[in-house]
Amino acid sequence: MLFTERTPIEKGFAEVFERRIQPELDGLEEERKAFLKKGLTRFIGITVLGIVGGMAIAMAMDLPWFAGLIVAGVVAFVGYSFKQSQAAKWSGTVAETVMPHVTRFLGNMSYSRGANRAFDVQRVVDLGLIGSYDSSVLEDHITGTWNGMEFELLEADLTERSGDNDRTTVFKGLIFRVSLPEPTPTPILIARNYGAALNKLAGMFSGSKGRGMPKVETHHPRFEADFELHAMDGDAARAYLPPAFLDNLTAIGAEEGKRGTKSMRAAFSGSDFLLTLESNRPFMELASLYTPIHDIEDQLHAAFEDFDTIRRIIDRLRA
Repeated sequence: MLFTERTPIEKGFAEVFERRIQPELDGLEEERKAFLKKGLTRFIGITVLGIVGGMAIAMAMDLPWFAGLIVAGVVAFVGYSFKQSQAAKWSGTVAETVMPHVTRFLGNMSYSRGANRAFDVQRVVDLGLIGSYDSSVLEDHITGTWNGMEFELLEADLTERSGDNDRTTVFKGLIFRVSLPEPTPTPILIARNYGAALNKLAGMFSGSKGRGMPKVETHHPRFEADFELHAMDGDAARAYLPPAFLDNLTAIGAEEGKRGTKSMRAAFSGSDFLLTLESNRPFMELASLYTPIHDIEDQLHAAFEDFDTIRRIIDRLRA
């Protein structure tokens, strides 16, 4: 197969694909089939065992037949979880094989499939960008430099236990950190505008951080329709964030988030700009266990679009 360059960011990658990635595909396809066979075999075996065992238990204990089905369903879920773990391992194998070629091609960038200890997510919580959580899945950690600005980002799925052992999604999407040339003059939070009453209620539970900092009037109608600005020093924040910059922040949310500006939160802290974007779209997913690896071209185009998103956001910040 060949890689067809479609967008400017991909220019020159066809040669890299032909020399570096294509020779790996046959071997990867054999690995995919092995992962798939193992996952399906275990799933079917565990499910059958669950059905037989569940019915045997129900008969032995003189329980209704549907009690046996409940046991079978629980066991089948264990088998399904194993099959999904094989799919995750396969995706990781492809990412670790292919992504280094992509990042070397783009330059000044590195990629790690895992990110559990590489990014301080608690700092993002403390700044008020996302709520507290007790379980996390962190992956696709990317670091690099674009147009003179250092950045890093990762994909995060954060949840918290609620009643009856259910889990509630706190945040699902991308978390960015961009290094600034100089420290910001004051801590700044750009929060979602929920309306006067809910904004005030949210501030009551924020202490002295995040929404607990004084609200700052920007006199920028378009920005304030979607966001609230909070800062320890209002005058310093207004001077630091001119109207043109507020235009660009609003544009980032409107164009890059899954629900427009409602998807975005941002903060300035020390020498860092931090931004969260909610998204349900898979990020940097290069392979599916159920799709032959030789069909990877579409996934590569999607990955390049993800990298282009990073560049667009940084370019708007610099502008």
